[in-house]
Amino acid sequence: MTEPALSGEPATPHPKNNHSTSARIVTIPNILSVSRIILLPVVLLLLFKHQNAAAVVVMLISWSTDALDGYLARKLGQVSNLGRVLDHLVDKVWVSSVLVTLVFIRDLPILIAGAVILRDLVILVGSGVIMKVRGSFVQSDVVGKITGCAFALMMLFYTLELPALMKYKAAVDYTVAILVVVSSLNYVTVYLRLMARFHLPGEESQ
Repeated sequence: MTEPALSGEPATPHPKNNHSTSARIVTIPNILSVSRIILLPVVLLLLFKHQNAAAVVVMLISWSTDALDGYLARKLGQVSNLGRVLDHLVDKVWVSSVLVTLVFIRDLPILIAGAVILRDLVILVGSGVIMKVRGSFVQSDVVGKITGCAFALMMLFYTLELPALMKYKAAVDYTVAILVVVSSLNYVTVYLRLMARFHLPGEESQ
């Protein structure tokens, strides 16, 4: 669950011919990304069965692979365009699916879920345009990390449905709603600046 920052990374050039196409696709980071999609139906099934603790455990395992795939991609020198796109797409599908499920079975406000999903769709489209036009990938920034953590905590909150915490439901909803607006404006600013190649003093040109 990541957000864009202004520092766009140039697209990774195609590897030399001594690396096969399959070797570039079947990498440990990409396998970890795919594993999140495999775990997604398990999370949804556990939610529908109201096995809350088990659902949280599988969620945490999924999120650990999200953190691990990026780290291993850099550590093993397996950063690739496919890996970046796959990781980004899997995150959005995962979050959207869980939020829709929580709307139906946990009383998550449909406006909150809809705002998050709409924001993610805008980010996907905008990222695709930036990739195609500027050949750059946007990285996560502080706003994105805070927003991603807030989404995760909201999903845990509605999954656990602990009576002692339900009095904070309004606070959770309002916090996430505010962060959706702030992170969306942050992304639009980043998008426009990257498209216009505008940089503040001290920022590196892309």
